[in-house]
Amino acid sequence: MVSNVYGTTNRATGDSTHGQNTIIHYYDKAGVKAANAVSVYAQFADRRSMPLKMGTTYKVSKWLHIFDRIDGTDADFATKGYLTSRSQAEVSAGLASDAALAEGAGAVNKQTISKVTLSTNFARYGEMIDYTDEVEMFAEDMVQVHYREELGMLANRRAEDLIQLDMLSTTNVLFGGVATELKELGDADDDTATDGTNDDIARVTYDLIRNAVRLLVRNRAMKNTSIVTGSTKIDTRTVNKAFYAIIGPEVKFDLEGLTRGNVTDNGTTEYVYVPAYKYADATNLAEGEVGAMNDVRFIESESALVYAGQGSAVAPAAAADPTYTGTLSTTTFANEAAVITGRGATAQVWERTGDTWVNSGATVAALEYYDVFPILFPTKGSFATVGLKGHGKIKFNAQAPSKIELSNPYGTQGFFSYNMWYAGIILREERLLKVLVTASA
Repeated sequence: MVSNVYGTTNRATGDSTHGQNTIIHYYDKAGVKAANAVSVYAQFADRRSMPLKMGTTYKVSKWLHIFDRIDGTDADFATKGYLTSRSQAEVSAGLASDAALAEGAGAVNKQTISKVTLSTNFARYGEMIDYTDEVEMFAEDMVQVHYREELGMLANRRAEDLIQLDMLSTTNVLFGGVATELKELGDADDDTATDGTNDDIARVTYDLIRNAVRLLVRNRAMKNTSIVTGSTKIDTRTVNKAFYAIIGPEVKFDLEGLTRGNVTDNGTTEYVYVPAYKYADATNLAEGEVGAMNDVRFIESESALVYAGQGSAVAPAAAADPTYTGTLSTTTFANEAAVITGRGATAQVWERTGDTWVNSGATVAALEYYDVFPILFPTKGSFATVGLKGHGKIKFNAQAPSKIELSNPYGTQGFFSYNMWYAGIILREERLLKVLVTASA
């Protein structure tokens, strides 16, 4: 690593007659600090490592318990998980046919063991900032520090995005409302009201979070936290042993208004979301933690990704239909088709008459679709990042304009750069849950 150092020497290496200038390490430290500033997603990833000279593919194996339903092959797994919701008759019959031994039994009741191998590949990422010697000559700011901090923050954002994208690739998905796939979210059986009266159907609800917890428990996911017993301060709350869930600000906005029951039923309206400040004194908060509800503690991420315009069509394509006036977040596509089967150039153009969609061949100038927001449950042991032994998370490089070489014959051009290796792997997909909902704009 080479760098020019202000106020000490103009040598490209940073060396002087009295030794290496340690201020360079101060600059690098600023960049490394910025590169680790945010770890909303990384804090929930296990750490694995692989030695050098072993290729670019990392592999890990897991055993499937003999007595479990098999994920992906057993039809009951999706609704019943591994062991829960078994019927009395099913267990009784299984013991009789698979485990019981008769007098003088021989080689019976044989079972097989299954092993699954998972793999991921390393990928390299890096970006740079170039500058000229005139920055050094005339700049009033500490650009050595600022450039490294900017690159460090950019590298941090890239790493968080890589982890988030890998986590969101899980096939363990729960949908809000009546939807069974992404493009149906926000649509109440093809009868979405353009005045917003049906907006709450696919929003986050108390029961949806309870369903998510039930699914994770069925799949033997381990809760991230222990019980928060509260403190002696006034208006503090206890919180149950919980899973963590990562949400964006749009979902948090809707969570804060959720209630259970109503005045007619029980004389009061109970808000079910508990802000973190009501229990923070009695526990250690995770990075970004904002509140709790049921058996879930929520982490707010400003960088939570959005499936923009990937929900159902807000309004049909027919020109006579009213414009959507609800409160949900939407995306408008220009020259798009009003579709239920596709997007973009390959989509068919449809019009709706009542509850019936008809392929009209008409064209539309624009059409709105609901935006879809993920709620991500990264439970213990469900996901890991893989590092290369002997290589740090990120490496910074710098070269001062004063270094003369063929590509820099006048000594006027310098650069700062970072590069990093990344690999992520879902270890237990059934324990990494993605809940998809619509949310307020």
